[in-house]
Amino acid sequence: MNKEAIQLSMKRVFTDRPFLFLMAGLVMMGVIYLIVVGLNIHTSDVTVYNRYTAFGEAHFYKAHWQYLLTFVLFGVIVVATHLSLMVKFHNLERRQTAVIIGWMGLTMLMIAISYALAVMQLGRSV
Repeated sequence: MNKEAIQLSMKRVFTDRPFLFLMAGLVMMGVIYLIVVGLNIHTSDVTVYNRYTAFGEAHFYKAHWQYLLTFVLFGVIVVATHLSLMVKFHNLERRQTAVIIGWMGLTMLMIAISYALAVMQLGRSV
């Protein structure tokens, strides 16, 4: 893409206010996700629970606390991917598809925050 095409693309997005508000909402939800998940990561010298696959104590897996940073990376990837797909579909005159992708991104972040917080609470005494 050349410079004029990028400017035209951004102009199309910025003139569609409801679409722009959805994009801003996705970015704000991403920032909230990053703050909440990032502040719940605690450094530790011992291994921490990082995931589980089923109910029961035999299905917990442990790793070093740095593994939990991948939850933050996941949030960044979700927001960046959904924003780029939204802009791409909006420029292809597929506004409805772009809006659906935006709402799916918001839903994915809400599910991810509940999952990430549940995993981070494993093994902590209440």
